[in-house]
Amino acid sequence: MALYYYKAKGFDGEEVSGTLNTDNKYSVASRLKARGLVPIRIKEINTNSLSYAIKASFNKIGSKELAAFCKQFGALLEAGVKVTESLNFIAKQTSNTIFSNILSDINWQINAGYSLADALKNYPYVFSELFVSMVETGEASGNLSSVLKLLSDYYSFISIRKEKIKNAMTYPTLLGVVSSIVVIFLTIKVLPVYVNIFTSYGAKLPKATQLLLWMNSHLGHIACASFILFLMAYSMLLWSAKSEKTSYMLDRLKLSIPVIGHLLIKNELCRVIRVLNILVSSGIPILKALEIAGSSAKNRFIRVEIDKIKFGLKQGNSLSELFNHKTFPPIMAKMIATGEESGKLEEMLDKVATIYEHEVDIMLERLISLVEPVVLIILTVIISFIVISILMPMFEIYNLL
Repeated sequence: MALYYYKAKGFDGEEVSGTLNTDNKYSVASRLKARGLVPIRIKEINTNSLSYAIKASFNKIGSKELAAFCKQFGALLEAGVKVTESLNFIAKQTSNTIFSNILSDINWQINAGYSLADALKNYPYVFSELFVSMVETGEASGNLSSVLKLLSDYYSFISIRKEKIKNAMTYPTLLGVVSSIVVIFLTIKVLPVYVNIFTSYGAKLPKATQLLLWMNSHLGHIACASFILFLMAYSMLLWSAKSEKTSYMLDRLKLSIPVIGHLLIKNELCRVIRVLNILVSSGIPILKALEIAGSSAKNRFIRVEIDKIKFGLKQGNSLSELFNHKTFPPIMAKMIATGEESGKLEEMLDKVATIYEHEVDIMLERLISLVEPVVLIILTVIISFIVISILMPMFEIYNLL
């Protein structure tokens, strides 16, 4: 199966476009013709290419919008509205044109004979494997509205956390931008004026002032060099992400960074456990749930550890035994063991996820609270350096007089 982009035209002359996950181009063409559309362009999408990654990032739908979509969709289904009518209504109501077009195309695919889950698979950069698997389970059990409520709660939680971080970072970011503008103004406009005065008096410029003048005269070159270095670093990051071995080593190294590494581990684990809890609660088998939960982790080292747990389960080991590993906190294994013994695994997974989400929130708040003073200290040092570079030649002139 591969992902294909298509553009087609109907008998009324209206152009439609979208993506289909199917075997080959001929399958795409036959599906389009079956709906009375004439294919104009069919192209296979390389999901590993840089162009796809850029397009996916621009067309990505935020957690807040997905939460609202799931809430509206679930409410309409609960009220007895059909899937196609619900999607059509939401597509017309949403203000996001990209999301509206995606929902309209999904609606068209359902009318063409696709299931909702299969139609969602055609937009992997919008609907994650977790989303698709849960919808698939909801369709099979006839409990789609309840599944959508769980998804709405999950994406709402992610959206709230992101908003908290954005709000906390607003003031330090604004402070940094304004201070940077002031520093650039002082360096470009104020410093040269004073330097002309100093040289007219024959004052010898200190090293600090000479350094600032050199930076001022080579500002364009410094900016270009910085941009090239940024592109090189970004390219290396993309290359390392494609290399399994390199990416695994880098991700493992990240987790060993003092303070930050501890936060990253807890953040990854609370995401994996939360997703696992949602999937198990939806009736998805534990092996499939672990596979999806593992893929939700952004750190490759954690993914490998989850894969080991999945393999261990296939060998007949218990979930708590497999979580009893140095990567995972002992309390996590203990609580999972209690859940297995009492037959309340879903409840215990929910408690574990809640505990670690709370701990991550506290650690994030503490870390973000340190950003503002650090930014202030750095900017104070830079501005002090510029002021001293201006004042030192003044003392030299005073001595000459």
